[in-house]
Amino acid sequence: MDITYIEHQTAPRLEKDVHDFFTQARYGASGPKKSDVENEKNLKQEWSQVFLDYFGDWNFLMYSHRDAELGFWITQFRDAYFCVLSQVNPCARFFIPDATRTKKWMIEQILEKLMTLFKTTGFNERLHQYNDQYDKRINQIRDSYIEVSKLSVDAPDLKFYLSFPSGTEQLQSIDWVIRSFRKFEKNLKCQPWFRGQVMFTYYHLIRDSYRNCYVIRFYLTFQKVFYSKDTNYSTLIQRLWQEATDGLGIILIVDEEASKQPSGNPFGLGREEVLAFPEPQDPLDDLDNVPEVASSVSEKMNKICILTRGFKAFHGKKW
Repeated sequence: MDITYIEHQTAPRLEKDVHDFFTQARYGASGPKKSDVENEKNLKQEWSQVFLDYFGDWNFLMYSHRDAELGFWITQFRDAYFCVLSQVNPCARFFIPDATRTKKWMIEQILEKLMTLFKTTGFNERLHQYNDQYDKRINQIRDSYIEVSKLSVDAPDLKFYLSFPSGTEQLQSIDWVIRSFRKFEKNLKCQPWFRGQVMFTYYHLIRDSYRNCYVIRFYLTFQKVFYSKDTNYSTLIQRLWQEATDGLGIILIVDEEASKQPSGNPFGLGREEVLAFPEPQDPLDDLDNVPEVASSVSEKMNKICILTRGFKAFHGKKW
């Protein structure tokens, strides 16, 4: 099974499907009024087929990324999945269908548990807390950047796109990308110019579904009086990124005009979509473009549904 396909195709599909199932289970489907029992029966039949269509993919995802930090909706699905699995076999780590417990049986058991969960007050509170924590984190990053900006008025912000060349997509699992970025950050902090000139860093990991790879939008905010116009910071960053990726990484060149074309943007938009918002010039611009809630599945940038535990899709901090 192709891990990159699971990360770029299966996970986003599952995240959206579970969210849509929640919407119907919680608020009801449109159409003629029916009894609750009949509605639940129809709902399970409809969604059983939806999940059956790519059973092999999401069943593999449950096993291959069982230790990962998953999107909110996939997490609910995973909890229900392992709850059912433990009832079948407490020692099992992967569901294998048989004549009695078929794929359809497994799906119906999962949906039954999800329907029960989604109707509870506790789940609604969990969803609220999840989005509230996300909102607080955005505000903390924003406040931190504003505070730093007051210490150096008109501080220069340099933006880089840490990426990979076309044709190397199969080599880039999310874990590998994150390990590479962590190594890059560690080496960056050791650079004398960084320690003496940089006040704030910000990154945003983006899933580019056009190329099926990852792109990291990375900002450096400099102390204005120490910033050197004669220094080629792009060359310095590229060298560090290549070292962290065993020579594979590149700095993607993205200008504002080219990014408006579907084939020229790194934002994970499809071939028929056009970038509708301008390139963010600083971390505040980027934060303004992230989804308003963490549980959202309809975004300007394609959602990353699988992460290494402890790693945030975007983050900023002062130095």
